[in-house]
Amino acid sequence: MVFLFLIIVFLVIVDQLTKYFIVGFFAFEGETFPIIQDFFHLTYTRNAGAVFGIGGNTGYALYFFIGVFMVAIAIFGVMFVKNDFRDRRRIIYTISLILLIAGSIGNTIDRIFQPDHKVVDFLDFRGIWSYIFNFADICLTVGITLFFIDQFLIEPKRVKAA
Repeated sequence: MVFLFLIIVFLVIVDQLTKYFIVGFFAFEGETFPIIQDFFHLTYTRNAGAVFGIGGNTGYALYFFIGVFMVAIAIFGVMFVKNDFRDRRRIIYTISLILLIAGSIGNTIDRIFQPDHKVVDFLDFRGIWSYIFNFADICLTVGITLFFIDQFLIEPKRVKAA
């Protein structure tokens, strides 16, 4: 379990280092650097809301988002600690929790410690969609996808086999 905890720490560090690099590299919000012209850019933005910019960063909305993420981290943490790591059939479940915890912590750090309480976003796949996101968002998206795959496709087979 210690090794898996270190993976969570590593993912949070990767998230924070990429955000630190972006804030230091770009002179102003909205600046963009094309990696693949008209398809993938690094674009510096600050997200005041939750996923896809829903909500805001002032007053009760800020406290609401911080509270939701803190509760999510606690719930995922309890699920992680109670997990049976010896059961190899639970690997997808374990990976999903690692990603959900790391992504939640990464974005919560921004909400609490960024001067404007906004999340730093920079991955801009303009050839696919208009949303800009970050490494923690990738962890959250992949984590929730794996969690649903585990719960709806794999878990029923585990229960049936037991």
